[in-house]
Order: sequence, then structure tokens, then C-alpha cells
Amino acid sequence: MKFKRISKIDNFSIFKSFDWDSNLSYQNGGNTEIYDFKDINIFYGRNYSGKTSLSKIVRSLETKNLSLKYENPSFKIELNDGSLITQNLLSNFQHPIYVYNSDFVKENLKFLHNEDENIKSFSVTLGGDNQQILNRIQELKDELGSNEENAKSQLHLAINDQKNKVEESEKEHRKKEKYLEDLLADKATRKPDSIKNQYSIFGEINYTITRLKQDIASTQDSAFQILTNAQIEENKALITQKQLENPPELSVYTLNFSSLTQSTDEILKTIVGGSQKIEELVKNSALNTWVQTGHQLHKDRTTCAFCTNEITGDRQTQLRNHFDQETQKLQSRISKGIEHLENLLDGENFKISFDISHYYRQHHTDLLQLKADLQANLDKQKISIQQLKSLLQQKNEKIFTELDAEYPNDYSGEINTTLQKISAIRQACIKLNSELKLKQEEAQKALRLNHVYHFLQDINYTLLKTNIHTAFLVIDPLVQALRNLNIRKTTIEAEIKSEEDKLKTEGEACAQINNILNHDFGHQHLSLEAIETDTINGKVFNFEIQRVRNGNKVKAHNLSEGECSLIAFCYFLAKVQDSLNNGGSPIIWIDDPICSLDSNHIFFIFSLIEERICKEKKFSQLFISTHNLEFLKYLRRLTGATPDGSIGLVKEEKRRASYFLIQRHDNFSIIRQMPLYLSKFLTEFNFLFDQIYKCATVTQIDDSNFHLFYNFGNNARKFLEIYTFYKFPSPSYKLDSQLESFWGEQIYKTLTDRIHNEYSHMTGVLERGETISEQPEMQKSAKAIINKIQSEDLGQYNALLESIDIQILDDSLHPNNQAA
Repeated sequence: MKFKRISKIDNFSIFKSFDWDSNLSYQNGGNTEIYDFKDINIFYGRNYSGKTSLSKIVRSLETKNLSLKYENPSFKIELNDGSLITQNLLSNFQHPIYVYNSDFVKENLKFLHNEDENIKSFSVTLGGDNQQILNRIQELKDELGSNEENAKSQLHLAINDQKNKVEESEKEHRKKEKYLEDLLADKATRKPDSIKNQYSIFGEINYTITRLKQDIASTQDSAFQILTNAQIEENKALITQKQLENPPELSVYTLNFSSLTQSTDEILKTIVGGSQKIEELVKNSALNTWVQTGHQLHKDRTTCAFCTNEITGDRQTQLRNHFDQETQKLQSRISKGIEHLENLLDGENFKISFDISHYYRQHHTDLLQLKADLQANLDKQKISIQQLKSLLQQKNEKIFTELDAEYPNDYSGEINTTLQKISAIRQACIKLNSELKLKQEEAQKALRLNHVYHFLQDINYTLLKTNIHTAFLVIDPLVQALRNLNIRKTTIEAEIKSEEDKLKTEGEACAQINNILNHDFGHQHLSLEAIETDTINGKVFNFEIQRVRNGNKVKAHNLSEGECSLIAFCYFLAKVQDSLNNGGSPIIWIDDPICSLDSNHIFFIFSLIEERICKEKKFSQLFISTHNLEFLKYLRRLTGATPDGSIGLVKEEKRRASYFLIQRHDNFSIIRQMPLYLSKFLTEFNFLFDQIYKCATVTQIDDSNFHLFYNFGNNARKFLEIYTFYKFPSPSYKLDSQLESFWGEQIYKTLTDRIHNEYSHMTGVLERGETISEQPEMQKSAKAIINKIQSEDLGQYNALLESIDIQILDDSLHPNNQAA
């Protein structure tokens, strides 16, 4: 398979509406023929003329991909079988093709531009019967499937689908976790009613979600108990409580009620009197009291103050006997007993009390109850004493009678028990004074944990945690399935690599590259080494550039541009060697491989192309482009690349090499047949003469030749500099002196110098850039130069005509023809 021509190029960088037939047709024996590609094809073009753009078109056939940076690009390549390849049919081209250009270097030798990158490794075939290995590799690749975006299949598709499942399950798990985390964050710190913002109640001004989780763990403990409403109020009261003084001591209850009962019982059972007692008075206590009062009033009287009757001596004796000393003693005891009881009722024992404000508020409820209980028992005790008093009063009325009585209850035990409880609270308050801060912290913690507990109930925390755990359990089987798929993928890739290693070796590739580099005319201090690296997908190889330093090989840095060019091209040659050696007959396109190389290495690159590619003609077609005239001169010497003397001397079908010139005209470029002076003689001096001659002989200016005048200023100036330098090579001559000596007349020098300078420079004459070049002046200048050369040395002029393929008879400017 071979290229015949690039029929059309449009919107591809500098090429716009380029048509091959229009630019590369010629007349041969009256027939119009097309100058097409042959086995060897040489392009010459200055920098930025479009050489690399052509290589990018051809490389798209190799990579099956065209850069998206071109806007609506189109091209049409005609093959030798008549088929066409366009930008939309790249995959149709299956013949092996290798392109060396800047894109190849950037893709494969990234290290040359970024020292942190690596150089891509490749392997070379070692030979042998490999069909069985190739079949096994294909089986493995079939199981592996495609990994192309939007076209995944087999194992790659299964892994992709499983990854999506894992990601979805992890996303769902994270979603549930985040929902709960947001709730906890709101409760901990973010909301106005968060625990942190209620630190006065819950005691945590620096509260965080971490602390909340610790509190949650505490509420999950089996020992945790929620607070009652009363406990909540009690704790709230405690945390706002200020420290108090110790409560005053309580009064002591000293009343011995049992002794009162005993003395009362003794009085009630005492009996006075006998035979001398007045029976009537004994039987009638009221009368006895009345008579006793009267007896006291009538001690010194003999007559009754009531009835004025005489009180007889016997009666007075009877009364004295009736109201004897024993009776008086008993009555005195009763009287004193009643008085004692009355004093007790008004005594300190019944004035016991306390002020609850001296106690902490959490005890107020109990103290109020105890205070009421105490007062109730004291009141009951008073009633019991009054009952004892009533019994004594009854005895006083029945002093001569033994009384049986049912004695009232003694409430001393209840009173003392209540006082003990109050005393215990008092001691608790005294103790609390020293522990108030700790107790308040405990109260705040209790309130906080209780609040957290109810918050967990409100959000159904247990269900949320269950849902999160359930979502988490879903992930592991999916991850394990993905892991198994990846293990299988790794196993397949490892087996593929193992099988490929039986076919190829990176070390052999390095050896081939180093064999080229270490040539006597190459670069003996640089080499490539295959560096093996362990990755998660197994071992991989990358090439590393190494330099010999102090007898040791170390990684090379700070490579010169020349070294980069040399390494890059050696790498390319080694990479295509397999196809060349194994009968692949590839198409090879080499774009400007001699950047920044000196003359020796330029010749070395030429030698490599000759030795490795051209000598044994293992390629299908070879294309080489360059901007370097020295390299172009060498390329003419490639085996099979002998240039034609002229088109007419060799028939098209017998020609084995083609030479092309890529010319840029302002903002577009064309491809045309390389002029004879470039393909055969190869000097810029001939080219410049050709441009000046054409400018001098053109009869009608149109789009096909307008560039002659557009570039005339530069071309004429350079031609005269070269021409006058060879005539006047003395270093003492300046350019003005050379031109003056050349023209002989100042007027010619001045006029032509104006045209050459003004039309090759814009500085100082900005308005010149706004007008069209004036062709008549330029043509006059071109003819003046031609006439001067003719007059100086007609023989040289004739040689220049021959170099640009012009016969003397066909030269309208030649003096011989003018004379005729």
C-alpha cells in the first residue's frame, strides 16, 4: 500500500483550499502530467511553512485520531489502488505506518520536556513459533474486553458496573451517616437550642459532637435511668443555687412525757381520809369544794357569813378533820401538777421551729413537710398534756376517790424522729457547702444525659443506627465482588504480559537504541536503560536516559536540544525496526529530525536513515521533510533518491523519488515540485536568482505570482548581499560600500536600495503596511540586477540560467536575444 498524492487539504493549519492537481501538474511532451509521490519523497520548506502540519495529517492514519483543535479540517489522500482516505475514514487505513514528528516525541518521550515524566517503553520481537502464544493472548484479551469510554465490554464492563454499585452503596451509606451526623451536629452545637448554647443548664460551654457521642454511649448503658419531673426541677434548682451559710442548730426537745404520765397516775391513785371524813362531802365533790372554800374563809369566825348561824366547835373540829394536812398535801400536788403542765405547754419544747431559707432549695419540699409534721406532733403532744391536766383537775374534784384513767399518747418519738430528719438535712446542707460545685456539675450532667436520652427518642436514634449499619453491610459483599473482578483482571493482565514477554523484550529495544547511540559518530556518553517498576497492576517498564559520569551511569538531566533530537530519532528508528525486519513494509514519514544538531550529527542522522531504512529498501514509502539545506543536500544521496536532471529527462513511471517544495504565502501554504536548483544544485543563491528572474520576466501579475513581488524586497536584498560579498570578500568593506562598488553609479544604488529596504522593513514607514506593493518599481529593480550581472560576467549569468532550468534561447532578457 502506498500514497499517490494528498489530493485536497482544507482548514488544516496553514493549508487552506490546497489542491494537488492544480499545484503539481506539468507539461511533458505535450501531455499534462501530475507530479505524484514515489517510493522516496523529499520535502523542503522553511520553518512555519507547513511541514509539521503535513506530518500531523499522515500521523492521524497511524493513531486513528485527529486533534480537536482544528476547526472543520478536511483532507483527502489518494492511494495507489485508487481508494481514498479522509479525515472521517481514518480507521479504513490498516497498512503499517510510522510518523516521526513533534507529536511522536511529546507522546513517547515526555522526559525530554518534563524530567519528572518517563519515556514509554516498547518491546521488539525475538522470533519463533508464536501463534499458540498469540492465540492465548487473544483469548485473554477477549475475556478482558474493551476499556474504551462508552464502549466497555466483558470484564472491563463488569468491573465498571460493579464500581457503580459500590459507589452507589457507599453513597447511600454516607447519605444516612450524614443525615444522622447533621442531626447530632445541630443538637450539639449548631441550633440555637443546642446543648452548647444551653451551657448554663448543661454545663458544657465547649460542647462538641464528639462529647455528644460520648453522652449517647452513657445513655445506652443499662445503669442509666431517666429523671422524673421532680428530679429535673430539683437539679435545675441545684445548678442555680448559690452557696449558703451553715443552717442554725435546731432546738432540743427535752420533754419527758412518760414521767408526766407516771406522776399523774400516782396522784390519781392517791386516796386521803377515813372515819373522820364527812361522808356527805366525800360523796359530793362539788359540795366538798364549796365547803372547803368556806372553811378557809371562816377560820376565825364562829358564825356563818352566809346564813349567820353559829358554827359550833364540833362542826369546826369535823371540818378540820375532814380537811386535814394529808388532803391539803394532795391538793397541793394536784395544783402544782396542773401548774407544771401549764408551764410545759408554754415552754420551749413547744416552740421548736426553723427557717427553710437557711437550707438549699432542693430540700425545701422535704423541709416543708417535716416542718408540718413537727408542728402536728407538737400539737398532738400539747393535747396529750392537756389531757393529763384534765385528769388532775378531775382528781382535784374527786380527791377522796381513786381514779382510773386512759392516758393519752406520747408523741415524743415522732417529734424526735422528725427532728433527726431535719438534722440530717442540715448536715447534708453543711456537707453540700463544701461540695456545691461538684454537685452542680453532677446535676448538669444528669440533666444533659436526660436531655440527650429524650433527643434520641425524638429522632428514633436506634432505627437510624440500624439503617446505617444495614447500609454498611450491603457494601462489603459488593466490594468483595469488585475485588474478585479486579483480581481476575490483574491475573489476566499479568498472564497477557507473561505471554507477551515470551514474544518481546524491552531490553532488546534498549540494546538497539544504545547500539545506534554508541556509534562512533553518535553520542557515546548517553544510553537508554529499561527500568522495571512495581505497580498495583504488576511490573511495568519505562526507559530512562542515563549519562556516563565519573565512570558510572546516572540519570541524565539538562539535555541539550541536540541531544534530545538525537535520542528521539534513535528511539524512533528502534521502534520501527521490528516492522522493517519482519517484512512489514511500513510507510515511514520523518519530519525534520535534525533540530539543533551540528554538522557531524546531521550527517550521522542521514547515515542512520541510509543504513537502517534505505539501503535494503525494507519500507513501502519514505517521506522526509527538512528546513535545513545541508541535510537536504545529504538526502539527495540516499539509495533510490537520485533527483531528476529535469522532468523531461525521466518518464513519470520510471521515476523512483520525488522532491517537493513547501512554500508559505502570507497566511497559506502550497506544495509544488522542488525547483532543479534545489533538488540538484541546492544553494539558496540559485533560489534567490530564480525569484528575481521571475519578477523581471513576468508579463501579467495575478494570484499565482503575486508572492514574487510581496517577497521581492527580502529576496533582492539577500541576493545582493551574497553576490557582493563574493565579489568583495574583504572585511573592510561595509554593505553600502559593496553595493556602491557593484552598481558603480550612486543613483542605481540609491534607488534600488530604497526598494529593497522599504519593502523588506516596515520600521519608520508604517504607512507602507497600509498600501499594496508597487510592482513596476520592483520589476525595474529586478531587471536592473539582471542587466548588471550580465554586464559583469555573462558566463556566470548563463550558468545561473542553467541552474534554474532556463535555456539561453528562451531567455527574453539575454543580451544575445536582444541583439537578434
